[in-house]
Order: sequence, then C-alpha cells, then structure tokens
Amino acid sequence: MQQQRALLLDKNYVALSIVTLRKAIKLMVNGKAEPVCDVKKIMQIKHSNGYFVVPSVLRLLTVVPWKAHMGHARFSRKNVMIRDNHECQYCGKKVSKNATIDHVVPVSRGGKSEYTNCVASCHDCNNLKSNKTPAEVGLRLKRRPKNPSFLTANRTFLDNPPDEWRTYIMGLGGNDEDNV
Repeated sequence: MQQQRALLLDKNYVALSIVTLRKAIKLMVNGKAEPVCDVKKIMQIKHSNGYFVVPSVLRLLTVVPWKAHMGHARFSRKNVMIRDNHECQYCGKKVSKNATIDHVVPVSRGGKSEYTNCVASCHDCNNLKSNKTPAEVGLRLKRRPKNPSFLTANRTFLDNPPDEWRTYIMGLGGNDEDNV
C-alpha cells in the first residue's frame, strides 16, 4: 500500500510540496496549516476528544518566500534518477536501480555534486567517460541536467493523484475543459 500523503499549498494556494501524514498532522496541530474546504479526508485519527481528520490538501497560514516555489528538491541519487526517468543520459538505455550517477564535469576537475552537473548513467557509459568530459570521449547528453521541477521531483506521487490535487498543481489540469 502506498504511504498516504497530503498536498501542501502556500497561503496563495500554490502547490509547495507533498508531505507525509505525520508532517500534515504536525502542521495542523501547531496552527501552521488549515484544511482546504471540500476535500477528501485521507485518515481519521482517534484521540481523547474524538477524531482528528487529516485532509488530503492543506494550506499554510503564513506567507512563504517566492524562492520556496522553485522546486528545491534535496540533491540525492534517487532524485537524479527520478529526474532522468531512469535512463542513461548518454545512450538512452533504461538503467536499473543500481545504476551510477555521473558527474558531467568530473569532481577531479572541479565539478560539484549538484543537479546541474550530475546525470543518470549506465555502467558502460560511465566507465567510458571516466574522469573526462563528454566531449573528450565523443559522448553527447540527451538532455541538459537541471534542477527538478515540482512535477518532476514528485512524479512518484503524481502518476495517479487524487482528483482534489489536480486543481492546485499546474500541468495536471483541474477539470475536463483543460483536456479538450
């Protein structure tokens, strides 16, 4: 069973992230977020005074700086693989979970471990490239590496999102008119 999650919106109803139930409850109990009206609940938790309902969409009560909307997914191997759709960025071959992450500009030449310098790579391409640049060994990137967007970083949870999330996530469309 997929772990239950809630969509977190900023004060202006812009999607910020997808949070765990634990985080959603914490935000509501501390008075930092409120449920968005007319949404499907995802869980009821019993406590001494009755039931606490956790909605599937929450809205923060404070203003969040605009930079928070820029899709700052924590840099990790897993997130690079999700961003690159588990495809080698040199040959296009689907890679397994134990594939490698390649630094486009090698660390030995000052390259950093960040989204704009790392790509998913199969073992063959990574070994061929070694500590050289792609141009030095005749390889070309399929796509230029960049920071993942909200949709890309949360693709796992957005493959089949709840209907009530669609209104708030750009690119998913909130009603059938968007799909005509």
